[in-house]
Amino acid sequence: MSTIVNMVEHLGGKAVGWWTTSYGILSFLVDVLSTVSRPATWNRATLDTIVKQIYFTAVQILHVYVIYVLAISWVIITITLSTARNVGLFDTATEMIIRVLVLELLPFITALLIALRSGSAINTEVALMKVNNELDALSHCRVEPMQFEFLPRIVGGIASVLSLTILGGLLILVLAYLAIYGFDTLGLAPFTITIASVFSLPLLLGLAVKCVFFGLAVTTLPIVAGLETPKKTFMVPVSVLRGMMRVFLALVLIEVLSLALKYI
Repeated sequence: MSTIVNMVEHLGGKAVGWWTTSYGILSFLVDVLSTVSRPATWNRATLDTIVKQIYFTAVQILHVYVIYVLAISWVIITITLSTARNVGLFDTATEMIIRVLVLELLPFITALLIALRSGSAINTEVALMKVNNELDALSHCRVEPMQFEFLPRIVGGIASVLSLTILGGLLILVLAYLAIYGFDTLGLAPFTITIASVFSLPLLLGLAVKCVFFGLAVTTLPIVAGLETPKKTFMVPVSVLRGMMRVFLALVLIEVLSLALKYI
């Protein structure tokens, strides 16, 4: 009997914890939307902070991102072409590369890289600000943390995921063309036709929406995890670990839902 009671208490505690976390995330998103909708939010100071966040999030890792995308893309493209040639589907190889690599794998890899590089840093910064009472000090000085600390990080994360995904997609298309046709310009016509047939307007809108959700996940979840940190310094690493686990689970969930909506 005691085992059943303990199990019920454990499950109940988990359910309450998930509900509290979900409510906190939704409440934070409502505050974000409220701040975004206010015209006074978009002043010079906010825009300058957003530009700095984009620089820290996307520009500083650009060389690493390009090298990483080129390396993994070349390997996957080579494997795809070899497999397609062996099974007699080489004519559809270009479409397979675009659909698998550009539309699905690339956005996920981009969001994951930004999460590891910037999401963890955001989580740590917010947690330390919470522990050291810096957020309370900002509010006391009538400096809104949402406008000058949180919103720039969120907008910068979304813009970074979108811009890096576009850049990575262009690089992959160039690599795919070189792998299939080499430097022969005769392949431009069929390659362009394939791209036009794949990149329909609904698909592009869906890709943009997915990138926006990825950007929200890699910034919002670390911020919320940082705000939940108790005011004890030794809890900061625990907060970062919790936040990164939430980010990873959210990225997987977004990708699975995206695949389900497109192919099921």
